Order: sequence, then C-alpha cells, then structure tokens
Amino acid sequence: MRLISRKSKGLILTRKKEIDRDRILDAAERVILESGGRNFTLDAVAESAGISKGGLVYSFATKDGLVRAALEREVTRFQEAVRQRLGSRPLEPFEMVLAHIDEALDEDDAATRKAAFLVTALVHAPDMMEPARLYYRALLDPLLSKSGAAHDVRHALLAVEGIFLLRGLGFVEVSAAEHKSVLLHARDIVAGVLAGRRAPRRRTSGLGRKPPLRGA
Repeated sequence: MRLISRKSKGLILTRKKEIDRDRILDAAERVILESGGRNFTLDAVAESAGISKGGLVYSFATKDGLVRAALEREVTRFQEAVRQRLGSRPLEPFEMVLAHIDEALDEDDAATRKAAFLVTALVHAPDMMEPARLYYRALLDPLLSKSGAAHDVRHALLAVEGIFLLRGLGFVEVSAAEHKSVLLHARDIVAGVLAGRRAPRRRTSGLGRKPPLRGA
C-alpha cells in the first residue's frame, strides 16, 4: 500500500482549496449574470456551486469578501487582456487608454453588466474597492492636465467609465447600442490624439518668407 507523506497531503489540500475557490467565484458570476445581481446571496452562490453554505463560508466568510475576490479576479482578467493588446514594448498613457477602450468595446454586454455589478456592489465598503481604485489611478493620474491632449484623453476615459457605472448603478437606462456609441466616440478622440502625436512634424523654417530681390 502506497503511503502519502504529510507534505504531499498538504499539496493536495492546497490544490483542492484553490479549485474550490475558483469554483465558487465561477458560481458567483453565474448568479450575477442570471439574476442581474438581484438574487446575489451566499445561499444562491452555494447552490450554484453545488456545495453547502458552510463550505462556501469556509472560503468566504462574508458576502463582501466574496464580491471583493470576484472583483479582484475580474480586474486581473481585464488588465491581462489589455496587456496582451499592448505587447511588451514601452508605452505611453494615451496608448494604455486606447487599449482599455478597445478591450471594453470587445466585451459582450453580459461581461460589462457583471463587472459593473461587482464594482458598484462594494460602494458601501470603500476599503474593499482598492483593486479597482488602483487600476483607475494607473490610467487617470498620468492624464492630469488643465488643457491639451492629456485633458482630452482624460475626459474621454471619464466618459467611458461614467456610462459604465451609471448603467451598473441603474441610474439610467442605456441600451447596449448607446453604450457602444459612447465608447466609439471616446475611442475616436483618443485615436485622433495619438495620430496627431505620431504624425511627422513639418519643417516650417523659411516658410512664408519672401525670396530676396535680385540685386539687393
């Protein structure tokens, strides 16, 4: 009979716990998508995951803790998708914003509603919103300016995230088509700014000068 060492047992238990965690987070996302967040309870998530509520509470003691873990995973997923668009070359803030908007445009409406719910579900617990807060700071802080290109790009990004949160909070009814239209308009602004920065500058020395008169 083959014996399993304590070290091996620990590895198996750790692996099992990781699988269970992802299973619970997958179930939480299903509940959000199926009910729009209206039926987001620990009981509903446990039922969707096919585990007891006690098993769920062992991994996530509170509903807020579960939402934060789901939010962290969603932010990480979105960041990785943006990075894949950008590659490994050095980037400037405007390119980061453009990649962010492009990725948002490629998200289906269900994914957008899920992300909005996760962000807005923690409005009452500001400390738990740190993953999203850090991501937005990385995007917005380099764009602080009272005028110029950075000012325009910052406003375009604020419009993108503003409509995202307005839909998530349910303050306004915005169709998927209108949401996409706002994102496309913002993208045009950012892409236009980038195109202007990349365009070669024309040499202006000597332009507008009159040729010297002969014999002068």
